[in-house]
Amino acid sequence: MKPVIPANIIRPAGESSFSASGPAPGTGPWPIDTPGGRYFAEWDPDSPVTVHGQLAFFAQFLQAGQRWDDFMSDCPLHYAGNRGSGARNVFGTAALSVLCGHWRYLHMNAIRGDAVNAGLLGIGKIVSDDVVRHALNHLIDEQAALDWLAKHQRLCLESMLTLPWILDIDSTVKPLYGKQQGAEIGYNPHKPGRPSHVYHSYFVANLRLCLGTDVRPGKQHAAGHGQPGLWRTLHALPRTCWPAFIRADCGYGQEALMNECAAEGVPFLFKLRFTKNVKSLVTRMMYGGGQWQADGHGWEVIESTLKLEGWSRERRVIIVREASASAPVNENPAHQARPGKRRGKDRGLLPEARGPEWKSAAPWSGKIAVLVTSLEATAYPATTIAQQYRDRGDMENNYDELKNQWGWNGYTTKKLAPCRIMANLIALISNWWNLYVRLFDEEHHREAITSRPALLSGVARQTTHAGQRSVKVSILHENAEVIAQAITVISNLLTRVNAITARWTPAQAWSAILTRIFRSKLGGKWLGDLPPGAEKLLTG
Repeated sequence: MKPVIPANIIRPAGESSFSASGPAPGTGPWPIDTPGGRYFAEWDPDSPVTVHGQLAFFAQFLQAGQRWDDFMSDCPLHYAGNRGSGARNVFGTAALSVLCGHWRYLHMNAIRGDAVNAGLLGIGKIVSDDVVRHALNHLIDEQAALDWLAKHQRLCLESMLTLPWILDIDSTVKPLYGKQQGAEIGYNPHKPGRPSHVYHSYFVANLRLCLGTDVRPGKQHAAGHGQPGLWRTLHALPRTCWPAFIRADCGYGQEALMNECAAEGVPFLFKLRFTKNVKSLVTRMMYGGGQWQADGHGWEVIESTLKLEGWSRERRVIIVREASASAPVNENPAHQARPGKRRGKDRGLLPEARGPEWKSAAPWSGKIAVLVTSLEATAYPATTIAQQYRDRGDMENNYDELKNQWGWNGYTTKKLAPCRIMANLIALISNWWNLYVRLFDEEHHREAITSRPALLSGVARQTTHAGQRSVKVSILHENAEVIAQAITVISNLLTRVNAITARWTPAQAWSAILTRIFRSKLGGKWLGDLPPGAEKLLTG
Protein backbone atom coordinates (compact mmCIF):
# COMPACT_ATOMS: atom_id res chain seq x y z
CA MET A 1 0.00 0.00 0.00
CA LYS A 2 1.38 3.37 -1.05
CA PRO A 3 1.82 5.90 1.73
CA VAL A 4 -0.41 8.89 1.64
CA ILE A 5 1.68 12.07 1.27
CA PRO A 6 -0.02 15.29 2.27
CA ALA A 7 -0.37 17.68 -0.65
CA ASN A 8 1.34 20.49 1.20
CA ILE A 9 4.68 18.66 1.41
CA ILE A 10 4.82 17.01 -2.02
CA ARG A 11 7.22 19.74 -3.21
CA PRO A 12 9.68 21.18 -0.63
CA ALA A 13 9.49 24.87 -0.12
CA GLY A 14 12.22 26.91 -1.79
CA GLU A 15 14.05 29.92 -0.42
CA SER A 16 11.64 32.47 0.96
CA SER A 17 11.81 36.03 -0.29
CA PHE A 18 13.62 38.51 1.94
CA SER A 19 11.36 40.29 4.37
CA ALA A 20 11.86 42.37 7.46
CA SER A 21 9.65 43.98 10.00
CA GLY A 22 11.90 47.01 10.51
CA PRO A 23 11.13 50.57 9.47
CA ALA A 24 10.33 51.08 5.81
CA PRO A 25 12.24 53.72 3.83
CA GLY A 26 10.88 57.19 4.41
CA THR A 27 9.24 56.41 7.78
CA GLY A 28 11.80 58.30 9.86
CA PRO A 29 14.90 57.43 11.88
CA TRP A 30 15.26 54.43 14.13
CA PRO A 31 17.87 53.67 16.80
CA ILE A 32 20.83 51.36 16.17
CA ASP A 33 23.32 50.35 18.87
CA THR A 34 26.97 50.09 17.82
CA PRO A 35 30.31 49.63 19.64
CA GLY A 36 30.61 53.41 19.40
CA GLY A 37 27.25 54.05 21.04
CA ARG A 38 23.71 54.63 19.89
CA TYR A 39 23.02 56.19 16.49
CA PHE A 40 19.86 56.91 14.60
CA ALA A 41 19.61 55.62 11.03
CA GLU A 42 17.34 56.96 8.33
CA TRP A 43 16.86 56.10 4.67
CA ASP A 44 17.15 58.91 2.12
CA PRO A 45 16.22 57.42 -1.27
CA ASP A 46 15.34 60.72 -2.93
CA SER A 47 18.64 62.64 -2.77
CA PRO A 48 20.92 62.12 -5.82
CA VAL A 49 24.27 60.87 -4.49
CA THR A 50 27.32 59.06 -5.87
CA VAL A 51 30.43 57.44 -4.46
CA HIS A 52 32.45 58.68 -7.46
CA GLY A 53 31.91 62.34 -6.80
CA GLN A 54 35.11 63.59 -8.43
CA LEU A 55 34.01 62.30 -11.82
CA ALA A 56 32.45 65.74 -12.27
CA PHE A 57 35.92 67.19 -12.84
CA PHE A 58 36.83 64.47 -15.36
CA ALA A 59 33.58 65.26 -17.18
CA GLN A 60 34.68 68.91 -17.20
CA PHE A 61 37.97 67.79 -18.79
CA LEU A 62 36.08 65.93 -21.54
CA GLN A 63 33.86 68.94 -22.17
CA ALA A 64 36.79 71.37 -22.33
CA GLY A 65 38.41 69.20 -25.01
CA GLN A 66 35.02 68.52 -26.66
CA ARG A 67 35.80 64.82 -26.54
CA TRP A 68 32.55 63.25 -25.40
CA ASP A 69 30.15 65.08 -27.71
CA ASP A 70 32.50 64.56 -30.65
CA PHE A 71 32.76 60.87 -29.72
CA MET A 72 28.99 60.36 -29.65
CA SER A 73 28.25 62.51 -32.72
CA ASP A 74 29.09 59.73 -35.20
CA CYS A 75 28.23 56.66 -33.12
CA PRO A 76 27.17 53.76 -35.40
CA LEU A 77 24.61 52.43 -32.90
CA HIS A 78 21.07 53.52 -33.78
CA TYR A 79 17.68 52.58 -32.38
CA ALA A 80 14.39 52.58 -34.28
CA GLY A 81 11.29 53.73 -32.44
CA ASN A 82 10.75 55.56 -29.19
CA ARG A 83 11.36 52.66 -26.82
CA GLY A 84 15.06 52.16 -27.58
CA SER A 85 17.59 52.76 -24.86
CA GLY A 86 19.63 55.17 -26.97
CA ALA A 87 23.29 54.99 -28.01
CA ARG A 88 24.31 57.72 -25.57
CA ASN A 89 22.83 55.80 -22.65
CA VAL A 90 24.45 52.52 -23.72
CA PHE A 91 27.98 53.83 -24.26
CA GLY A 92 27.67 56.26 -21.35
CA THR A 93 26.87 53.34 -19.05
CA ALA A 94 29.78 51.34 -20.44
CA ALA A 95 32.14 54.31 -19.99
CA LEU A 96 31.05 54.86 -16.38
CA SER A 97 31.51 51.16 -15.65
CA VAL A 98 35.06 51.18 -17.06
CA LEU A 99 35.95 54.33 -15.13
CA CYS A 100 34.69 52.77 -11.90
CA GLY A 101 37.13 49.87 -12.33
CA HIS A 102 34.62 47.18 -13.32
CA TRP A 103 35.63 44.19 -15.42
CA ARG A 104 32.34 42.35 -15.93
CA TYR A 105 29.07 43.43 -17.51
CA LEU A 106 27.23 42.33 -14.39
CA HIS A 107 29.15 44.92 -12.35
CA MET A 108 27.24 47.66 -14.18
CA ASN A 109 24.33 47.05 -11.83
CA ALA A 110 26.41 48.65 -9.08
CA ILE A 111 25.98 52.07 -10.71
CA ARG A 112 22.31 51.76 -11.71
CA GLY A 113 21.30 54.06 -8.86
CA ASP A 114 23.92 56.74 -9.63
CA ALA A 115 21.76 59.74 -10.50
CA VAL A 116 24.62 62.29 -10.37
CA ASN A 117 27.23 61.02 -12.82
CA ALA A 118 24.63 60.05 -15.41
CA GLY A 119 23.66 63.70 -15.77
CA LEU A 120 27.29 64.80 -15.98
CA LEU A 121 27.72 62.90 -19.28
CA GLY A 122 24.31 63.92 -20.55
CA ILE A 123 22.93 60.42 -20.09
CA GLY A 124 19.18 60.11 -19.70
CA LYS A 125 19.53 56.98 -17.60
CA ILE A 126 22.03 54.27 -16.71
CA VAL A 127 20.89 51.10 -18.45
CA SER A 128 21.30 47.52 -17.26
CA ASP A 129 24.14 45.19 -18.19
CA ASP A 130 21.75 43.18 -20.38
CA VAL A 131 20.98 46.26 -22.47
CA VAL A 132 24.68 47.02 -23.03
CA ARG A 133 25.47 43.41 -23.86
CA HIS A 134 22.51 43.15 -26.24
CA ALA A 135 23.44 46.42 -27.97
CA LEU A 136 27.03 45.31 -28.61
CA ASN A 137 25.92 41.86 -29.76
CA HIS A 138 23.50 43.30 -32.29
CA LEU A 139 25.52 46.09 -33.86
CA ILE A 140 24.71 45.82 -37.54
CA ASP A 141 28.23 46.52 -38.79
CA GLU A 142 31.09 45.39 -36.56
CA GLN A 143 33.74 46.97 -38.78
CA ALA A 144 31.93 50.33 -38.68
CA ALA A 145 32.04 50.24 -34.87
CA LEU A 146 35.74 49.34 -34.84
CA ASP A 147 36.52 52.09 -37.38
CA TRP A 148 34.58 54.55 -35.21
CA LEU A 149 36.61 53.69 -32.11
CA ALA A 150 39.88 53.65 -34.06
CA LYS A 151 39.11 57.10 -35.44
CA HIS A 152 38.64 58.59 -31.98
CA GLN A 153 41.75 56.86 -30.67
CA ARG A 154 43.67 58.59 -33.45
CA LEU A 155 41.98 61.95 -32.84
CA CYS A 156 42.87 61.65 -29.17
CA LEU A 157 46.60 61.51 -29.99
CA GLU A 158 47.07 62.76 -33.55
CA SER A 159 48.12 66.33 -32.85
CA MET A 160 50.90 65.22 -30.48
CA LEU A 161 52.16 62.61 -32.96
CA THR A 162 53.67 65.39 -35.05
CA LEU A 163 56.54 65.22 -32.55
CA PRO A 164 59.14 62.42 -32.88
CA TRP A 165 57.84 59.27 -31.21
CA ILE A 166 58.37 55.50 -31.12
CA LEU A 167 55.74 52.85 -31.82
CA ASP A 168 55.83 49.78 -29.54
CA ILE A 169 54.02 46.68 -30.80
CA ASP A 170 53.34 43.49 -28.88
CA SER A 171 50.64 40.96 -28.04
CA THR A 172 49.15 39.60 -24.84
CA VAL A 173 46.95 36.63 -23.98
CA LYS A 174 43.52 36.89 -22.35
CA PRO A 175 42.48 33.53 -20.78
CA LEU A 176 38.85 32.52 -21.26
CA TYR A 177 36.64 30.27 -19.15
CA GLY A 178 33.76 29.36 -21.40
CA LYS A 179 32.75 28.52 -24.97
CA GLN A 180 33.27 31.93 -26.50
CA GLN A 181 33.79 32.51 -30.20
CA GLY A 182 37.52 32.45 -30.94
CA ALA A 183 38.39 30.71 -27.65
CA GLU A 184 41.21 28.53 -28.92
CA ILE A 185 44.13 26.79 -27.25
CA GLY A 186 47.27 28.59 -28.38
CA TYR A 187 50.33 30.13 -26.78
CA ASN A 188 49.48 30.75 -23.14
CA PRO A 189 52.57 30.85 -20.87
CA HIS A 190 50.72 31.44 -17.59
CA LYS A 191 47.83 29.00 -18.11
CA PRO A 192 48.96 26.34 -20.61
CA GLY A 193 46.04 24.54 -22.21
CA ARG A 194 43.57 27.29 -21.36
CA PRO A 195 41.58 28.71 -24.34
CA SER A 196 42.22 32.39 -24.92
CA HIS A 197 41.97 35.49 -27.07
CA VAL A 198 45.06 37.38 -28.22
CA TYR A 199 45.33 41.18 -28.10
CA HIS A 200 47.73 42.61 -30.71
CA SER A 201 48.32 46.17 -29.55
CA TYR A 202 50.10 49.35 -30.67
CA PHE A 203 51.34 51.91 -28.13
CA VAL A 204 53.00 55.31 -28.09
CA ALA A 205 56.23 54.40 -26.32
CA ASN A 206 56.76 55.45 -22.69
CA LEU A 207 53.49 57.44 -22.50
CA ARG A 208 51.15 54.49 -21.78
CA LEU A 209 48.82 55.62 -24.60
CA CYS A 210 47.22 53.04 -26.89
CA LEU A 211 46.77 53.67 -30.62
CA GLY A 212 44.70 50.55 -31.16
CA THR A 213 44.28 46.87 -30.48
CA ASP A 214 43.19 43.92 -32.59
CA VAL A 215 41.53 41.03 -30.74
CA ARG A 216 42.18 37.69 -32.44
CA PRO A 217 41.39 34.02 -31.68
CA GLY A 218 43.81 32.24 -29.36
CA LYS A 219 45.77 30.43 -32.07
CA GLN A 220 46.57 33.67 -33.90
CA HIS A 221 49.27 34.78 -31.49
CA ALA A 222 52.11 34.98 -34.02
CA ALA A 223 53.41 38.39 -35.01
CA GLY A 224 52.12 38.02 -38.57
CA HIS A 225 48.50 38.13 -37.35
CA GLY A 226 49.06 41.57 -35.84
CA GLN A 227 50.56 43.12 -38.98
CA PRO A 228 47.25 43.94 -40.76
CA GLY A 229 46.08 45.93 -37.75
CA LEU A 230 49.48 47.63 -37.47
CA TRP A 231 49.50 48.92 -41.04
CA ARG A 232 45.80 49.78 -40.91
CA THR A 233 46.51 51.95 -37.89
CA LEU A 234 49.51 53.67 -39.49
CA HIS A 235 47.85 54.22 -42.87
CA ALA A 236 44.99 56.03 -41.15
CA LEU A 237 47.50 58.60 -39.81
CA PRO A 238 48.97 61.44 -41.87
CA ARG A 239 52.51 60.65 -42.96
CA THR A 240 53.78 63.49 -40.75
CA CYS A 241 52.44 61.58 -37.72
CA TRP A 242 54.26 58.31 -38.42
CA PRO A 243 56.74 57.07 -35.79
CA ALA A 244 60.50 57.58 -35.87
CA PHE A 245 60.80 53.78 -35.77
CA ILE A 246 58.94 50.62 -34.75
CA ARG A 247 60.18 48.63 -31.77
CA ALA A 248 59.31 45.04 -30.81
CA ASP A 249 60.69 41.85 -29.25
CA CYS A 250 62.08 38.72 -30.88
CA GLY A 251 58.65 37.52 -32.00
CA TYR A 252 58.62 40.29 -34.62
CA GLY A 253 62.17 39.83 -35.97
CA GLN A 254 60.89 38.29 -39.19
CA GLU A 255 61.83 38.86 -42.81
CA ALA A 256 58.25 39.64 -43.87
CA LEU A 257 57.79 42.43 -41.33
CA MET A 258 61.25 43.89 -41.94
CA ASN A 259 60.63 43.97 -45.70
CA GLU A 260 57.24 45.60 -45.12
CA CYS A 261 58.85 48.25 -42.91
CA ALA A 262 61.43 48.92 -45.63
CA ALA A 263 58.69 49.23 -48.26
CA GLU A 264 56.75 51.67 -46.07
CA GLY A 265 59.87 53.65 -45.20
CA VAL A 266 59.65 53.05 -41.45
CA PRO A 267 62.85 52.07 -39.57
CA PHE A 268 62.66 49.20 -37.08
CA LEU A 269 64.45 47.85 -34.01
CA PHE A 270 63.78 44.20 -33.19
CA LYS A 271 65.39 41.54 -31.04
CA LEU A 272 66.59 38.30 -32.64
CA ARG A 273 66.12 34.76 -31.41
CA PHE A 274 69.22 32.69 -30.62
CA THR A 275 69.20 30.60 -33.78
CA LYS A 276 72.20 28.66 -35.08
CA ASN A 277 73.65 31.50 -37.18
CA VAL A 278 73.01 34.07 -34.45
CA LYS A 279 74.97 31.88 -32.02
CA SER A 280 77.81 31.61 -34.50
CA LEU A 281 77.98 35.40 -34.82
CA VAL A 282 77.97 35.83 -31.04
CA THR A 283 80.78 33.29 -30.68
CA ARG A 284 82.94 35.10 -33.24
CA MET A 285 82.35 38.49 -31.64
CA MET A 286 82.90 37.19 -28.11
CA TYR A 287 86.26 35.66 -28.95
CA GLY A 288 88.27 38.29 -30.76
CA GLY A 289 85.70 39.51 -33.23
CA GLY A 290 86.15 43.21 -32.52
CA GLN A 291 86.35 45.96 -29.95
CA TRP A 292 83.48 46.18 -27.44
CA GLN A 293 82.27 49.64 -26.40
CA ALA A 294 80.70 50.65 -23.09
CA ASP A 295 77.31 52.33 -23.48
CA GLY A 296 77.53 54.10 -20.12
CA HIS A 297 74.77 52.07 -18.44
CA GLY A 298 76.66 48.96 -17.35
CA TRP A 299 76.50 47.25 -20.76
CA GLU A 300 78.89 46.69 -23.64
CA VAL A 301 77.97 46.69 -27.31
CA ILE A 302 79.57 45.69 -30.58
CA GLU A 303 78.22 46.19 -34.08
CA SER A 304 78.28 43.78 -37.00
CA THR A 305 76.20 42.61 -39.98
CA LEU A 306 74.27 39.39 -40.40
CA LYS A 307 72.37 37.55 -43.13
CA LEU A 308 70.26 34.69 -41.84
CA GLU A 309 68.80 31.90 -43.93
CA GLY A 310 65.64 33.25 -45.52
CA TRP A 311 66.78 36.87 -45.34
CA SER A 312 67.05 38.72 -48.63
CA ARG A 313 70.10 40.75 -47.59
CA GLU A 314 72.54 41.54 -44.80
CA ARG A 315 71.29 43.72 -41.97
CA ARG A 316 72.84 45.74 -39.20
CA VAL A 317 72.95 43.94 -35.84
CA ILE A 318 74.04 45.08 -32.39
CA ILE A 319 75.26 42.56 -29.78
CA VAL A 320 74.74 43.69 -26.19
CA ARG A 321 76.28 42.08 -23.09
CA GLU A 322 76.60 42.89 -19.40
CA ALA A 323 79.86 44.70 -18.76
CA SER A 324 80.09 43.54 -15.13
CA ALA A 325 79.91 39.89 -16.16
CA SER A 326 82.62 40.02 -18.82
CA ALA A 327 85.77 37.98 -18.26
CA PRO A 328 89.07 37.72 -20.15
CA VAL A 329 88.94 35.24 -22.97
CA ASN A 330 92.21 33.79 -24.27
CA GLU A 331 91.22 30.76 -26.27
CA ASN A 332 88.43 29.12 -28.17
CA PRO A 333 85.63 27.84 -25.87
CA ALA A 334 85.74 24.43 -27.52
CA HIS A 335 89.02 23.65 -25.65
CA GLN A 336 88.11 25.09 -22.25
CA ALA A 337 86.23 22.23 -20.63
CA ARG A 338 86.72 18.49 -20.66
CA PRO A 339 84.07 16.47 -22.52
CA GLY A 340 81.35 15.28 -20.20
CA LYS A 341 82.28 17.82 -17.50
CA ARG A 342 79.14 19.71 -16.50
CA ARG A 343 78.93 22.87 -14.44
CA GLY A 344 76.29 23.36 -11.78
CA LYS A 345 73.02 24.06 -13.59
CA ASP A 346 74.93 25.06 -16.75
CA ARG A 347 76.16 28.26 -15.11
CA GLY A 348 78.07 30.36 -17.59
CA LEU A 349 75.83 29.63 -20.60
CA LEU A 350 74.56 32.38 -22.82
CA PRO A 351 70.83 33.07 -22.29
CA GLU A 352 68.50 30.95 -24.39
CA ALA A 353 71.50 28.98 -25.68
CA ARG A 354 71.07 25.29 -26.44
CA GLY A 355 73.44 22.64 -27.72
CA PRO A 356 76.85 21.18 -26.76
CA GLU A 357 78.83 24.01 -28.34
CA TRP A 358 77.45 26.40 -25.70
CA LYS A 359 78.11 24.20 -22.67
CA SER A 360 81.81 24.91 -22.92
CA ALA A 361 81.41 28.71 -23.11
CA ALA A 362 82.77 29.03 -19.57
CA PRO A 363 84.11 32.60 -19.50
CA TRP A 364 80.70 34.23 -19.93
CA SER A 365 78.17 34.39 -17.09
CA GLY A 366 76.10 37.47 -17.92
CA LYS A 367 73.13 38.37 -20.09
CA ILE A 368 73.40 38.90 -23.81
CA ALA A 369 71.04 40.05 -26.57
CA VAL A 370 71.24 40.50 -30.33
CA LEU A 371 69.31 43.36 -31.93
CA VAL A 372 68.61 43.94 -35.61
CA THR A 373 67.80 47.41 -36.89
CA SER A 374 67.49 49.54 -40.00
CA LEU A 375 68.29 52.74 -38.10
CA GLU A 376 71.18 54.72 -39.54
CA ALA A 377 74.44 54.44 -37.61
CA THR A 378 75.05 58.18 -37.95
CA ALA A 379 71.82 59.06 -36.12
CA TYR A 380 71.71 56.01 -33.82
CA PRO A 381 75.21 54.73 -32.98
CA ALA A 382 75.59 51.28 -31.43
CA THR A 383 76.10 52.75 -27.95
CA THR A 384 72.57 54.24 -27.98
CA ILE A 385 70.72 51.28 -29.56
CA ALA A 386 70.87 49.14 -26.41
CA GLN A 387 69.21 51.83 -24.30
CA GLN A 388 66.58 52.39 -26.99
CA TYR A 389 65.62 48.74 -26.75
CA ARG A 390 65.77 48.61 -22.94
CA ASP A 391 63.23 51.44 -22.83
CA ARG A 392 60.81 49.01 -24.41
CA GLY A 393 60.52 47.29 -21.01
CA ASP A 394 57.81 49.78 -20.12
CA MET A 395 55.60 47.97 -22.64
CA GLU A 396 54.84 45.26 -20.09
CA ASN A 397 53.47 47.89 -17.72
CA ASN A 398 50.94 48.87 -20.39
CA TYR A 399 49.50 45.38 -20.43
CA ASP A 400 49.59 45.03 -16.66
CA GLU A 401 47.59 48.22 -16.24
CA LEU A 402 45.07 47.60 -19.02
CA LYS A 403 44.44 43.97 -18.10
CA ASN A 404 44.42 44.21 -14.31
CA GLN A 405 43.24 47.77 -13.69
CA TRP A 406 41.12 48.70 -16.71
CA GLY A 407 39.21 45.53 -17.54
CA TRP A 408 40.93 43.99 -20.57
CA ASN A 409 40.76 40.66 -18.73
CA GLY A 410 36.98 40.91 -18.51
CA TYR A 411 33.89 42.15 -20.39
CA THR A 412 33.64 38.84 -22.25
CA THR A 413 30.65 37.65 -24.29
CA LYS A 414 30.03 34.59 -26.44
CA LYS A 415 30.63 36.59 -29.62
CA LEU A 416 34.04 37.90 -30.59
CA ALA A 417 32.80 41.22 -32.00
CA PRO A 418 31.68 42.74 -28.64
CA CYS A 419 35.03 41.72 -27.12
CA ARG A 420 36.81 43.67 -29.86
CA ILE A 421 34.58 46.71 -29.38
CA MET A 422 34.96 46.76 -25.59
CA ALA A 423 38.75 46.30 -25.80
CA ASN A 424 39.07 49.40 -27.98
CA LEU A 425 36.54 51.36 -25.89
CA ILE A 426 38.54 50.57 -22.74
CA ALA A 427 41.76 51.67 -24.48
CA LEU A 428 40.15 54.97 -25.48
CA ILE A 429 38.81 55.69 -21.99
CA SER A 430 42.16 54.81 -20.41
CA ASN A 431 43.84 57.26 -22.83
CA TRP A 432 41.46 60.03 -21.76
CA TRP A 433 42.04 59.26 -18.10
CA ASN A 434 45.83 59.09 -18.42
CA LEU A 435 45.90 62.47 -20.16
CA TYR A 436 43.62 63.92 -17.49
CA VAL A 437 45.95 62.68 -14.75
CA ARG A 438 48.91 64.26 -16.56
CA LEU A 439 47.32 67.65 -15.94
CA PHE A 440 48.19 67.04 -12.28
CA ASP A 441 51.60 65.43 -12.87
CA GLU A 442 53.23 66.36 -16.17
CA GLU A 443 56.41 64.35 -15.64
CA HIS A 444 55.17 60.95 -14.46
CA HIS A 445 52.55 58.40 -15.33
CA ARG A 446 50.19 57.53 -12.48
CA GLU A 447 48.58 54.11 -12.74
CA ALA A 448 44.84 53.75 -12.35
CA ILE A 449 45.20 51.72 -9.15
CA THR A 450 46.38 54.89 -7.38
CA SER A 451 45.01 57.71 -9.55
CA ARG A 452 41.38 56.59 -9.54
CA PRO A 453 41.02 56.46 -5.72
CA ALA A 454 42.70 59.87 -5.50
CA LEU A 455 40.97 61.68 -8.39
CA LEU A 456 37.68 59.83 -8.80
CA SER A 457 36.42 58.54 -5.47
CA GLY A 458 34.50 60.76 -3.08
CA VAL A 459 30.92 61.05 -1.85
CA ALA A 460 28.96 63.71 -3.73
CA ARG A 461 25.43 64.98 -3.31
CA GLN A 462 23.58 66.91 -5.98
CA THR A 463 21.29 69.73 -4.93
CA THR A 464 19.11 72.09 -6.94
CA HIS A 465 18.14 75.60 -5.87
CA ALA A 466 16.72 78.44 -7.94
CA GLY A 467 17.38 76.45 -11.13
CA GLN A 468 21.08 76.01 -10.29
CA ARG A 469 22.50 72.53 -9.88
CA SER A 470 25.33 72.05 -7.39
CA VAL A 471 27.51 69.06 -6.59
CA LYS A 472 28.94 68.96 -3.07
CA VAL A 473 31.93 66.60 -2.87
CA SER A 474 33.47 65.04 0.24
CA ILE A 475 36.85 63.38 -0.42
CA LEU A 476 37.67 60.43 1.85
CA HIS A 477 41.31 60.08 0.76
CA GLU A 478 44.16 60.42 3.24
CA ASN A 479 45.51 63.42 1.27
CA ALA A 480 42.08 64.98 0.79
CA GLU A 481 43.26 68.54 1.38
CA VAL A 482 46.10 68.33 -1.14
CA ILE A 483 43.85 66.64 -3.71
CA ALA A 484 41.14 69.28 -3.27
CA GLN A 485 43.65 72.09 -3.81
CA ALA A 486 45.06 70.46 -6.95
CA ILE A 487 41.61 69.78 -8.41
CA THR A 488 40.54 73.36 -7.74
CA VAL A 489 43.53 74.67 -9.72
CA ILE A 490 42.94 72.27 -12.63
CA SER A 491 39.19 72.90 -12.66
CA ASN A 492 39.75 76.66 -12.86
CA LEU A 493 42.23 76.07 -15.69
CA LEU A 494 39.67 73.98 -17.60
CA THR A 495 37.05 76.69 -17.09
CA ARG A 496 39.50 79.14 -18.64
CA VAL A 497 40.24 76.78 -21.53
CA ASN A 498 36.53 76.26 -22.14
CA ALA A 499 35.93 80.02 -22.30
CA ILE A 500 38.82 80.64 -24.71
CA THR A 501 38.04 77.72 -27.02
CA ALA A 502 34.26 78.20 -27.14
CA ARG A 503 34.37 79.10 -30.86
CA TRP A 504 37.14 76.68 -31.82
CA THR A 505 36.71 73.33 -33.54
CA PRO A 506 36.92 70.17 -31.40
CA ALA A 507 40.37 69.43 -32.86
CA GLN A 508 41.66 72.90 -31.92
CA ALA A 509 40.21 72.69 -28.42
CA TRP A 510 41.80 69.29 -27.87
CA SER A 511 45.15 70.56 -29.17
CA ALA A 512 44.97 73.29 -26.54
CA ILE A 513 44.53 70.66 -23.81
CA LEU A 514 47.40 68.52 -25.14
CA THR A 515 49.65 71.56 -25.46
CA ARG A 516 49.01 72.33 -21.82
CA ILE A 517 49.62 68.73 -20.76
CA PHE A 518 52.94 68.38 -22.61
CA ARG A 519 54.12 71.98 -22.25
CA SER A 520 57.32 70.90 -20.46
CA LYS A 521 58.29 68.79 -23.50
CA LEU A 522 57.16 71.33 -26.11
CA GLY A 523 59.27 74.23 -24.85
CA GLY A 524 56.64 76.88 -25.54
CA LYS A 525 55.54 75.47 -28.92
CA TRP A 526 51.94 74.82 -29.93
CA LEU A 527 50.62 71.53 -31.28
CA GLY A 528 49.06 72.25 -34.66
CA ASP A 529 48.03 75.68 -35.94
CA LEU A 530 47.93 78.50 -33.40
CA PRO A 531 44.25 79.64 -33.14
CA PRO A 532 43.28 83.18 -32.07
CA GLY A 533 43.60 83.67 -28.32
CA ALA A 534 45.86 80.65 -27.83
CA GLU A 535 48.62 82.86 -26.45
CA LYS A 536 46.58 83.29 -23.27
CA LEU A 537 46.86 79.58 -22.58
CA LEU A 538 50.59 79.47 -23.25
CA THR A 539 51.28 82.31 -20.85
CA GLY A 540 48.89 81.15 -18.12
